[in-house]
Amino acid sequence: MTEADLPRAAALSRLIGWNQVERDWSLFLREGAALAIDDGQEALVATAAFIRYGEDLAWISMVLVRPDQRRRGYATALMRWAVESLCGTSCAALDATPAGQPVYRQLGFRELWGFARWSLPHPLPSAPGVRRLRDSDWPAVLALDTAAFGAPRAALLHDVAARLPQAAFIAEDGSGFAIARDGARGPQIGPVVAADDITARGLIAAARNALPGSAVLDLPNARPGLADWLSRRGGEVLRPFTRMALGDDTPGEPALIAAVAGPEFG
Repeated sequence: MTEADLPRAAALSRLIGWNQVERDWSLFLREGAALAIDDGQEALVATAAFIRYGEDLAWISMVLVRPDQRRRGYATALMRWAVESLCGTSCAALDATPAGQPVYRQLGFRELWGFARWSLPHPLPSAPGVRRLRDSDWPAVLALDTAAFGAPRAALLHDVAARLPQAAFIAEDGSGFAIARDGARGPQIGPVVAADDITARGLIAAARNALPGSAVLDLPNARPGLADWLSRRGGEVLRPFTRMALGDDTPGEPALIAAVAGPEFG
């Protein structure tokens, strides 16, 4: 895939109902690679992509097939390309939909933990202890994210935060942060890093209330307190995902993650 293919890659995302915009797709070309099957239509036939985070971790995503071209083996073939391209990487990981899990299991991936996409249609009660992110906060943000996610991804975080700077917040005590990005179907909050639910609630509420309309957030199943809080304030679960890995387990400390960056980015 090249820059010239980005409009039709984004068209495939929209056709399937995913949230990516061209800028999301371009990150894969800058920080990894993408492969497409093309028949000249407005939307590509099928795609797969990966993005590298340092030397030891790569994220596979955007395994999409146009509805009229499904059940022809395209997803499996493109996944094999991604896996073979990452031969020698300590861990290749992905976030799977229920439909994708059987395909990935056949390729040797195993389940690690789950999360769910939430719709947040209403503002959330604000809380003290958070403020807007400043340029001088970036060393702390990158250190927090690396501790939680387990690998450096400065290019991704800077790109995401620059897209909706009004929704980028940090805890006043430096213990957590939240950023958000635009999407084809609405803005997405994440990643959010915070060890305790009180800090996470303040960060999520600040980001959510800085955004127009409805937003989405991908919440780990291991944060039931946050799930209850969101549910009582009008949040709704849309769909589940499962984090899977090939090779080593994903690094980092998942208990620090209050929202993932999204299944496309980990």
